[in-house]
Amino acid sequence: MKRLKEILLIKDATINKVQFDKEWFFKLDDMAYFLKEDLSEVEFVYLPMLIDGEEKIVKCSSFEDIIRGRKEFDQ
Repeated sequence: MKRLKEILLIKDATINKVQFDKEWFFKLDDMAYFLKEDLSEVEFVYLPMLIDGEEKIVKCSSFEDIIRGRKEFDQ
């Protein structure tokens, strides 16, 4: 399992993200592709995000939700 550091994910231009209520949320599809893992067990919310100049409503998860979902799925 690939180790994650939130600050590096925030800086990574290949992962779409949005800050909401002082917390970063990452587009779940981008994270699954980045990690090459199934993240279907990770809790998510739908948030508006600007992608390629167009606002879309996408599945997003916080860093903590992604970490928790990966651990629960791994067991």
